[in-house]
This record gives sequence, C-alpha cells and structure tokens, in this order.
Amino acid sequence: MTERRPARYGVVADVHANLQALTRAVQYLDDARVDAIYCLGDVVGYGGDPEDCIRIIRERCAGTVRGNHDHAVVDPSLRGWFNEHARQAIERQAELLGQPELAWLAELPSTIDLDGVTLGHSGFVNPGRYRYISDEADALVEFEALATRYGLVGHTHVPAVFAQTADGEINRVDVEGREDAAAVDECEVPLGPYCRTIINPGAVGQPRDRDPRAACAVLDLGSDTVRMVRLEYDIAAAQDAIGRRGLPRFEAARLAMGL
Repeated sequence: MTERRPARYGVVADVHANLQALTRAVQYLDDARVDAIYCLGDVVGYGGDPEDCIRIIRERCAGTVRGNHDHAVVDPSLRGWFNEHARQAIERQAELLGQPELAWLAELPSTIDLDGVTLGHSGFVNPGRYRYISDEADALVEFEALATRYGLVGHTHVPAVFAQTADGEINRVDVEGREDAAAVDECEVPLGPYCRTIINPGAVGQPRDRDPRAACAVLDLGSDTVRMVRLEYDIAAAQDAIGRRGLPRFEAARLAMGL
C-alpha cells in the first residue's frame, strides 16, 4: 500500500472581484502543482468582476470560507460596518450578481477544518465578528481558540506569519521577499521550529502593504514550510473593470499603490 504524502495547499484570500489578479494567482498555483487550492474569503467587494471571480473560485477551490464582504453582499443589515466606498461597492455588486451567485455566498461556512489546518477569514475566537490579526497580541488571542497546528486567515490584506513557540511565546516571522520588485517574488518560511503558526497570505485582489502585486501562498505540510508569493498582473485592466462596472473609482486608484 502506497503511503499518502503530506499535502501541499495553495492559498488565496481577499480576491475582491479582481479577475486579473485571481487569474494570475491560480496560474501560479497550477504551475506549482499544489494538491488543492483553498480560498480564505472576500471573493467579492471593491473590484469589477464579481461574477467571474465567483465562477473561478467555485470551479478551482476545494473549499472557501465566508469573508465580511461576502457576508454583507447577501445581508444588507451588515453594510453599516463599512466605509462609504466599500459600502457602495458592496451595494453595486449585490445588483450585479445573480441569484445562484448570491445563494452560494450565503452558504459559505465561517471556518473549514482540514487535517492539522483550520481555515478562517479573520480569526477563530469569533469568526462572525471579523476582527483583525495585526500584531502579536491579536495573534495570542486567536491561538487560544486554534485547535490545529496551522491557522490560515486573510482580512488584513497584509502578508504575515505569527508563530508560537513551545513555551507559548508569539513571534512575528519575517516574510519579506526580494527587494527588486520582480514579476514573481517568493519567500520560503520554515515552520518546523514552531509549535503552531497563523499564516496570512496577503490579498490577491487588493494588497495594502504598499506592494501592488497580487499575493498568495503555498503551505507544504511535508516540509513544514510556507512559500509567500507576490505576482505582477495587469493592474490597468483591473482598474478599467472597476470603472466600467460602475464601482467607486477610488478603488481603482488604490490598486496601483498597494493601499
């Protein structure tokens, strides 16, 4: 009997209806020959192609959790959480999407448990509150609710790895790539020395760390590593889609700045 090798998961988060960025990320993960791709939520919001992004995520991802924008598109009572531009984008995308897409968004789970891995959009203590994991103090709270070795989250739009040592200390691990802004930038992070880790791959569709390139990650359970990836994509086409579909132009401008 052949022993099953540990899985290699492709991870995407915060697609935000950016078709060009999502297409590039999926192409990269296909080339990396991952065993499955998982989405950490916010398939919609901000960008110009919510229908096509939902279609690709449904076709290509083995599982998807619900993000706050996904939630608000199908539940108008939540839209008061958002600033004016984000709320306008959510309202417009609710108009663009058909009933099958809205029904799929409404049925997304808040978390998914795999073998040794828990997927969430924002955290694990109370997934429906959509709190941010921005620093070690935030991570400590979420580690208390994480029952697996690896936790995968999005929501901040900023790549991050928070690691917990055997004695409970929380460290933020450096995930910086090369400084030459290459078309494909990869940073391999060893996770073996740590007891547990919370990994945020960054945003596919709307990065906010002043690097406009799309972000994704590859979690390798066999080598206990995560590869944090940045990818150039056609930002101008994504900006054009935002204007063409009647979404706030502010959301188009920020794509080029990584904000």
